[in-house]
Amino acid sequence: MTLEIGIVIGILIVAFGLFVSEKFTVDKTSFFILISLLIFAIVTPEEAISGFSDPSVLTILCLMIIATGLEKNGVVSCMATKIIPMANWPFWVFLPLLMIFVGLFSSFIATTAVVIIFIKLFNELDKLGKIDKSRVLLPVSFAGILGGSCTLMGTSTNLIVSGISQKSGIGRFSFFEFSFAGLIFLLVAIPIIYFLSQKILPKKVVDDDEVLMHKYGYITSVRINEGSILIGKPVNETEIWGENDIELIKIQRGCKYLKTELKTEILQENDILWLDLTIEDLRSKTEGLGVSILGVDQNAAKEVYANEFHEVIVLPNSRFINMSIREFDDNLPENVFVKGINSEKRYGSFPNFFKQFFNKKFLTPGNRVLLTGNLTEIQKLARNNELLFSNTVITMANIPKFKKIISFAAILLVIVLSASNTFTILKSALLGVALCLFTGCIQLKDAYSGINWQVIFLLAGMIPLGIAMKNTGTDVFIADHLQSVLKSVPTPVIISIVFAFTMLMSGFISNNATAIVFAPIVIAVAVKMNLNPKPLLYAVMFGANFSFYTPMGYQTNAIIYGMGIYKFKHFFIIGGILSIVLLVLASVLLPLLYS
Repeated sequence: MTLEIGIVIGILIVAFGLFVSEKFTVDKTSFFILISLLIFAIVTPEEAISGFSDPSVLTILCLMIIATGLEKNGVVSCMATKIIPMANWPFWVFLPLLMIFVGLFSSFIATTAVVIIFIKLFNELDKLGKIDKSRVLLPVSFAGILGGSCTLMGTSTNLIVSGISQKSGIGRFSFFEFSFAGLIFLLVAIPIIYFLSQKILPKKVVDDDEVLMHKYGYITSVRINEGSILIGKPVNETEIWGENDIELIKIQRGCKYLKTELKTEILQENDILWLDLTIEDLRSKTEGLGVSILGVDQNAAKEVYANEFHEVIVLPNSRFINMSIREFDDNLPENVFVKGINSEKRYGSFPNFFKQFFNKKFLTPGNRVLLTGNLTEIQKLARNNELLFSNTVITMANIPKFKKIISFAAILLVIVLSASNTFTILKSALLGVALCLFTGCIQLKDAYSGINWQVIFLLAGMIPLGIAMKNTGTDVFIADHLQSVLKSVPTPVIISIVFAFTMLMSGFISNNATAIVFAPIVIAVAVKMNLNPKPLLYAVMFGANFSFYTPMGYQTNAIIYGMGIYKFKHFFIIGGILSIVLLVLASVLLPLLYS
């Protein structure tokens, strides 16, 4: 073993320890790898930054932008809501069909985006008593992971392994090259997940406070859009007058509040209406009335519009206690905004209500606030005991139909062009992004916010590690030692070992990082043992993707675990049994289909 090989193996061991301990974020650990390789002169500066121009990384970036367009323009939500009527079917029919649909969606749309949309939908259905979300969210996450493994663009890991394969001279994967195996994995897993989830997952316990939660009234502002049914009508002839759960507080025209008799005022386009309304009406009435929800911060409203609202409760020990609404908004993270404040029903007796509303020391323990923005930041506030994360509510966004059509056409364009080998997937993805940007379906600021930069920097930092392993002969060194152990082992057993080891590792470190480390090694092993490398690469790819037995291995698992519904044991038992079944299946299936 040369000094350079020892250094690379040492960096690998330290990086693995950092990934498992989560001492630093994965992108920071990735940057540590990159800098370490540079300091020890294992790679050149040009090789160190080559990950940022790697075709697979740029493809993933483009697909993230297209996925953002699909989500922001309501395409994913629209597709998901088509499934809602199935919730009335028998559960033994509904859950397997749901997993099939989620798996199919995840084959072509980013798995995380699909699962997040379903989380929001099931939160709503759960509150309405139509479904128990604790029985479906873990199966949905698992189905998304399985479905994402079915096509080249289903998950970033597939693209990474394909890129490594191409650089090694084996050739890149075609769009549906491994789809048959992925589909078999999905179909075999569904009945197992269904049976185990019925036996092991917790059942919902309904709290009286939860039932009444959506009845709270909130003060918020809405803007009358072009074509609204409110335009040209006096207030007292509209649904915002005389409703039990909607009360008009003030009309704002431009920067001024009208002092006229509200009920006879003729409404105009772009009027801002300050309303006191319940969550139910916020969800059901706003789209039909032709208004956009702005919230209490008009400056933020011009820049940020979301149809997703998070109810939080101010806790007794929160630093936000006794803040005014303006102070509260200023102290929130820059990508979190106040959309509504729980009303106190006292505005009728205060002529200067709005001045007091914004400036008085409003927030007291128990106040409810509607926030929108980055869910991770809101949950972080909850974990720090600043706010109690209570509920998530979604409304149907008022989005022009042409944006939905073009967003869907963009992803369809990528699929058709890359699947037919007309263009590479990178070229196809770039065309899809161009279609979204130049038709106005997505703005650049939304594109930037929709990119998971942590994943991009993780990949860009890890790719030089693969180069270093090749430059120093570390991959060959490891392959030589593995060959001495595996030389008399049948190919199906070798595939089983590779699959098992990558699946084991991906439960604790990023599936992308796992694939980047192991793919070059199995290619070297295949060359040494004169084996077809494709089944081994598929074993790495599927094994890295199938992070079921811990909530840390895959982002969607981490999201639903953070909701507090499931315990670690639910992932370990269901995911562990599923992993063993898929391991046995992969040992037979991969050499049979691809040898």
